[in-house]
Amino acid sequence: MTKQEADDMSIPISHIDDVLDMVDVLVEGSEGLDEEIGFTLNEDMILLTFPFSAVVPAALEARNKLLLGTDSEAAENVVTYLTAVLTDLLHTQRDPLALCLLLQAYDKLEPPCPVPCCHQLSRFNRYYSLWIPEQAREAWLLQAQGSPSPPALPSASSFTALLQAAYESQALRDKHIQAQLQASMPHLPMQQVLRAAKQVLLYLRSTVENFGQLGRSVGPPLLQLFLDLLRRLVVHCEQLDAQNQQRCEAARAEADLFLDMESVASLELANDQTLEEVLVAVLRHPTLEGWFLALEQQALPPHSLSPVLVKLLAAHFSAGLLQLLAASAPILRNIGQLGLLARYLEAITQSVLKELQSRREGPATSPPKTPLQLEALQELHPYMEGAQLREVTLALLSLPETHLVTQQPTKCPGKERHLNALGKTLVQLLTCSPQDQLQSGGLLWSSESVRGLGALLPALAVDELDTVLLHTLQREPVLVPAVGADLLDYCLARRTQAALSIAALLLQESCTHLLWFEQWCLQAGPGLGLQGDLDDFLPLIHVYLQCRMRSHFTRPAGVSSAVIPVLRKTLWRQLQNRLLSTDSPPAPGPYQEILAQLVPFARAKDLSVLMDRLPSLLHTPSSHKRWIVADSISAALEGSAEELCAWRRTLLESCVKWLIVSFNGGQKDDDNTQDQEKQMLLRLNALLHALNEVDPGDWQKFVKTGLKFRYQDRTFLKTLLTAIQLLYGPESSVRTKLIQLPVVHTMLMQHSLFLPTLLKSDGEESPDSQVKEALVDLMLTVVEMCPSVCESSHFAVLLGAYGATLSVLDQKILLLLRAYERNKLSLINFRVLLWGPAAVEHHKTCRSLGRSLWQQPSVGDILCLLDRDRMMQTILHFPQNRRLLPSEDTQELIFKDKSRVDLDGLYDPCFLLQLFSELTRPEFVVDCRKFLDSNALGLTVTALSSYDPQMRAVAYHVLAAYYSHLEGARFHEQSQLLYLLDVVRNGIRTQDMRLTFTLALFIAKAALQILKPEEHMYLKVSNFLLSHEYLNMDKVPGFYQFFYSSDLEQKSEQEWVFGLLRQGIRDKQCYELCARRGIFHIILSFFYSPLCDEAAQNWILEILQNAAQVARSAYEIIRDYSLLTWILHILESKFLETPLLSNVISLLHTLWVTNLGDKAVEWESQHPCQPGSREPTKRLALHLVNEFLYVLVVLMKHLRPTLAPIQLTNFFGTLESVLRYRATVIQAFKDMNRFTVNETVLSTKDVLVLLHKWSLIERDLKLQEDLRTAIEKGQARELMKMLKDKNKPVVPARAKGPRGRKRRLGEAEEMADPELMASTLEICKGLLRSILTYWGPVIPVPDPTQEPVDSASPESNAPGPVYAAASVAVSWVLRSVAEHLLSRAEAAGLVGWLKSHILPHPVVVADLLKDGAMRSSIFKLYSRLCGAEGLAGPAQEVACLFNLVMLQLVAAQGQAGSPFHPAMEALCLSSLSEKDEATRASAAFLVSLYIKDIWLGAQRPDTLLAHIRMVCEAADDAPSSEEEAIVVLCKDVASAASDA
Repeated sequence: MTKQEADDMSIPISHIDDVLDMVDVLVEGSEGLDEEIGFTLNEDMILLTFPFSAVVPAALEARNKLLLGTDSEAAENVVTYLTAVLTDLLHTQRDPLALCLLLQAYDKLEPPCPVPCCHQLSRFNRYYSLWIPEQAREAWLLQAQGSPSPPALPSASSFTALLQAAYESQALRDKHIQAQLQASMPHLPMQQVLRAAKQVLLYLRSTVENFGQLGRSVGPPLLQLFLDLLRRLVVHCEQLDAQNQQRCEAARAEADLFLDMESVASLELANDQTLEEVLVAVLRHPTLEGWFLALEQQALPPHSLSPVLVKLLAAHFSAGLLQLLAASAPILRNIGQLGLLARYLEAITQSVLKELQSRREGPATSPPKTPLQLEALQELHPYMEGAQLREVTLALLSLPETHLVTQQPTKCPGKERHLNALGKTLVQLLTCSPQDQLQSGGLLWSSESVRGLGALLPALAVDELDTVLLHTLQREPVLVPAVGADLLDYCLARRTQAALSIAALLLQESCTHLLWFEQWCLQAGPGLGLQGDLDDFLPLIHVYLQCRMRSHFTRPAGVSSAVIPVLRKTLWRQLQNRLLSTDSPPAPGPYQEILAQLVPFARAKDLSVLMDRLPSLLHTPSSHKRWIVADSISAALEGSAEELCAWRRTLLESCVKWLIVSFNGGQKDDDNTQDQEKQMLLRLNALLHALNEVDPGDWQKFVKTGLKFRYQDRTFLKTLLTAIQLLYGPESSVRTKLIQLPVVHTMLMQHSLFLPTLLKSDGEESPDSQVKEALVDLMLTVVEMCPSVCESSHFAVLLGAYGATLSVLDQKILLLLRAYERNKLSLINFRVLLWGPAAVEHHKTCRSLGRSLWQQPSVGDILCLLDRDRMMQTILHFPQNRRLLPSEDTQELIFKDKSRVDLDGLYDPCFLLQLFSELTRPEFVVDCRKFLDSNALGLTVTALSSYDPQMRAVAYHVLAAYYSHLEGARFHEQSQLLYLLDVVRNGIRTQDMRLTFTLALFIAKAALQILKPEEHMYLKVSNFLLSHEYLNMDKVPGFYQFFYSSDLEQKSEQEWVFGLLRQGIRDKQCYELCARRGIFHIILSFFYSPLCDEAAQNWILEILQNAAQVARSAYEIIRDYSLLTWILHILESKFLETPLLSNVISLLHTLWVTNLGDKAVEWESQHPCQPGSREPTKRLALHLVNEFLYVLVVLMKHLRPTLAPIQLTNFFGTLESVLRYRATVIQAFKDMNRFTVNETVLSTKDVLVLLHKWSLIERDLKLQEDLRTAIEKGQARELMKMLKDKNKPVVPARAKGPRGRKRRLGEAEEMADPELMASTLEICKGLLRSILTYWGPVIPVPDPTQEPVDSASPESNAPGPVYAAASVAVSWVLRSVAEHLLSRAEAAGLVGWLKSHILPHPVVVADLLKDGAMRSSIFKLYSRLCGAEGLAGPAQEVACLFNLVMLQLVAAQGQAGSPFHPAMEALCLSSLSEKDEATRASAAFLVSLYIKDIWLGAQRPDTLLAHIRMVCEAADDAPSSEEEAIVVLCKDVASAASDA
């Protein structure tokens, strides 16, 4: 090996990345070579350039040498083989002339003697000469004497041989030959289908070229034959492919058992591409592509035919090819190759458009025959692209209606018109086309189609078109403004189900149509001309009554109030008869809801009839809907207290009877019945609160029936509880007349479902815990209101249901047990201290064996009930705020912890400590080792950290009693445990002294360590205890000894002490204890030590996170230890492992949330006040907020998809909260006239990085592509490298640094639950939107020394990096909110961001408006925020501001020249400054009508003009002394528009 070779092989490893980068540069630099050459070598170019291989002339040369030789037998074999191969090669040629001339040239040979294969050569020469022009043909030297007759057709041959012989002999017109061809095709194997298809294509091409010679009688039948053969070949190939797939599936199913050669061959069929190759060869053929609809497109290929023959050829060719395309299209869709139809579908589109253009310009005549292009459109439209469908559909919609109907329409009015071919095509396109293709065209196309369809409907009156319009509006309600108001007349006159559904949708979505409907009602008068159509109109009237008061500011009040009497006169009598009818089943339709809405306007006589006859019909469950009317009568009687009280008594009686009947019905499992009963129980509850009385007989039946049939119904039990508290209270006047509480208690306790409900059963499904809670609440209420019901025999059941945990159910059972004890029934006297299933089993044993064999359980038996793991969890998460006995002034008796710990998994120390106090009495024999091993001692010691003095006193009492038992015990670890308790006792200086949780946990862990002498920490803990006479309560025991140990097991000791700190820091006292001893300094420094492995780093972050959960500690740890700077140093690493990154995010989130506390809430609650009246609010320092923001921005680059959902939420939530709070502080400084600098919080680079990380997390490919384009425009090297690295694995290829290490076993990240991840992404998406609204594009000020750049036109130059980033950001934001409901705060922030940061940049606005999807997203968002609810509700200010934004966007589209635009701008500005809410709402509404009209592509604001006209007409018809705001504004706009 030379020195140079050695140097080449010794490239440093660190340079490998550089070499790979160079390779990437070379590969990337090679892109675009095709553009430099000028063309690409596709398959068509190759076939034209190289029609056959260079092997062909070489083979012919070798053949001729053999023919000139002496070996005649070898020559004959070679000639036979070459003839077959060259025949197949000839059939594959698109243009066979070059090959045929080559064959003719090589056939010019003079062998010395006649060769035996002369007949084969002669026949082949005669065959290929068919494609050589007459003038180029040459006589063959070996031609036999005479003219040989054509060969006879073989009787039984293959499809290709039979086709060749028939073509050569010109016998294809023979019906017998055609039948033979069709019969032989099913026997054609898959490998020969492609050659057969190319052979047919060759003959088809020759037929087209020779069509003039064939004439009218021969040419068309041959064309039809060849195209039909192609169609049959395609279908046959598809059938063979399906059979192959079935064999493959069967072989794959058997491959799990065994695999033979036949199975291998079957599996190989799965990769067979013959079907696709056949379709490509057929559909990409130039003859088919060139002649399809060529005449209709007026783009004929080169030809020499007469006009008559051209028309004949084009018509027959296109008709036959259409059948082929119809057969191929489904196959192409199945294999995903619809692109092969692109040329044909484009031809259909262009020819149809030309046909429609000529129809539009000519008279309305119906041709006798459907044009071929329309037939093709009807046949192939399901496979067309969305743009093509939309273009054709709009062209059809733009035709006058006379072009869509026949010229002999029916004269009967109201009946459907007869559609011609164009009309039927339009109906077919609108009803049968894939809706996703039509929707993908954007809102502008949809609005144009809806507008055109709405204009055609009154003239055509076709049910299918009605359904199309209905489905379109249901899918996109925002398109309702594109529907003319006069279409409502058509719907009301047509009165079909689809037409009335359209009308109902229009009333829901459009205030203009609502006003039109009101005017129609007033013009129609009483009766509305309904006659027998009442049932069809009821849903429409129901919708109107629901919507009439929602938008009262959009029309004069007199119009709406005048409609009600018309509806009442028309409907009241019929609806009342239906309501009071006793027919079963009740009549369908929303008549109950309509009658309920008319009740407030009813006459006194009509209302009296209802009140008299309705209650008798409310008793049965089938009358459930009648209660809607009853409730509306209650609302109507609010002004008369006496009548209302009498009516409520009647309803209460009916309600109780209804429930009794429903309970007896036995349909408990029916969801509909459950919902109805729930509503009735809520109604009963409200009536009882209003009346505070009930009929005693009805009450007794209700209680008995309910407990009998609905014992396990939570709603019933809660209703019963509320009723008992109300009716049996001291203020109740009927409590003595009702069924007595002891009887109710007996019904509860003696019920057959009492034990199955309250106790756990292995064999049966346990009822819902909420049912148990409701039952316990009911029992507790009865016990508190009637203490005499308490009996000691109840303890067995209550203890059996008790789990001794902190769950809500167990806490309520404990309260019930305490209620029994307050009534002088003690558990101690009961002498059975078991609980749960053990108590049930003990009670069963006692009852079965009798009192003579009854035995009290031992202390060991009771301790065995304790689960060691649950006891340890209770120690680690001890509820320090839990009180032993609830305070008398405390209303909340149920303990709730603010931590995220599941209380159901923790034992209740209130019960266990009292239990331990009983078990350690002197007369009991205590198994002291078992007491320790079950963690009972650890729990008792941990209770010394409780904030409740009574809890600590009980714990000290238990320890003292246990100590006395321990002194007399005999087990191996007795002396060590005694010494431990002595050390603890010596360290306690005051009575009931509270220990910090860290110390209490150390004692508990040390006690458990005594039972593990095999572990290393046993010796270390024992040595530590033996070296101390007492436990210093101001130190963390053993920290320095264990942390700085020089032992070989030093890692174990550090792990033990880290575990103590991770689990032991719970409150401020724990933090101060560690801070005083310098522990935080030590672990923060140790984090960067080479001795600190990844696990220890994660433990340190967990310790800091626990300390950060305490408010003061979170602030001090940042102030005293510069924790944010310390975190920033971690983030400077090139790569962080996912667990470490997760802990960093959790730490930052906890620090921010704890430091923020309720400061943000305080500021927001005081913000609306005036500055002078607001008291100074404590806020976080601005520099601290900026530090948090800086760290979070640096953290962005480490985000990755592998983070857990909670960490993603924490990061984005923290960043959004920091930005929001910073904006609040900056605004406060501005209000106080303080000077602030650096208001910009996020740079353009930060936004791009954040969006890039989000695109990876959400896997948003469109956002990734947009970011790539924006970053490449900016040419930012760091961001471009970030894009290059996005597909690299998250884990680095090699670990760098002294602590590089591999992933440990079991460290693989688990996949999150898909539903949880989806919900997390939605939450984070909203947070990211809010984050982006705090950023605005800042354009750098140009250098004055540079030459000025002409920027008059925004489109003159490509957008800069900042503009590109802004376009990406705003596009993503608007795309994400298109289908997402925004809160009021989110909407205000988004609209304010658009106005302040996006609209001032014309380049960004222009780029935004070029995208149809973005325009659709903006309009959908605008329609949601600026509907009738948004204009009148608390979000009115947002709607008015959004109007201003949309007007500027409309002006950016070039619509500012409209005469209405200046008036709308003035009206919008006045709405922002107007004080009167009604005037603001009316002004904003009129502006919204204008915006919706113009945005949806209308040339004039027709909806706005129609609404103004109707309002002015209504005001003229009913003049009033004071004009309403909407009337004044409409007149002003009308006059301003007329002046313009």
